[in-house]
Amino acid sequence: MRQVLRPVYKCRTDHIMDTRQLSPQTYKAILGEAGRFHPDLALRFGMLAKISESEADYIHKSAELIRFMQQYDDAAIDAVFLDNPLSPPAFRDALGHIANQLKTLEP
Repeated sequence: MRQVLRPVYKCRTDHIMDTRQLSPQTYKAILGEAGRFHPDLALRFGMLAKISESEADYIHKSAELIRFMQQYDDAAIDAVFLDNPLSPPAFRDALGHIANQLKTLEP
């Protein structure tokens, strides 16, 4: 079985952002869209807030995560979900929808 690689980020402990600090537009575009497909997918994007310094950084890291997860094989996709995983085509479709929503946030 192929090992699942994940991006590594350093977390600053002097500033921890929370999803409640996101604007309604960003929250809906990323977390709302991810949650529409699967709560475990929304959880992955929600965890990014804790390692983000600002909303702009969160949006940037979300785009990086999407690009990274688009390369996942079937086993890696399965590892994203705690229960009832999305099929690989549905997973890639969800990432595409979230990526399209991200484009609406960019100036």
